[in-house]
Amino acid sequence: MSDIRMDNRVLLVAAVCVDKQGEAAQQARLDHMQGHLDYFESILDKVAVAGPIFGKDGEPPIGSILVYKTADKAEARALLEADPYYHADIWEKVDLHLFRGAGGDLVGGKAW
Repeated sequence: MSDIRMDNRVLLVAAVCVDKQGEAAQQARLDHMQGHLDYFESILDKVAVAGPIFGKDGEPPIGSILVYKTADKAEARALLEADPYYHADIWEKVDLHLFRGAGGDLVGGKAW
């Protein structure tokens, strides 16, 4: 992991991925889910947290948030582009952002 720190806090890269609309994209998500999960299992050491996001309770996922343990956007993009979901072309939009956890359980409380 690239250990870039600012004020003793590690920077990560968050990928915010928004699914394409429609039944075909939802079916592609389902069809490629096992490959996606298998891939994530193989890179768990490079993932801080990941999972689907939902628009409304009870509706299918509308995308994914993937937080990679690297402060290098090129490395995060390579990890993302190796994902079966990426190859299935289910995401309409993907944005990569540097991220620094500043508070909450995952960062041990507050980080300031």
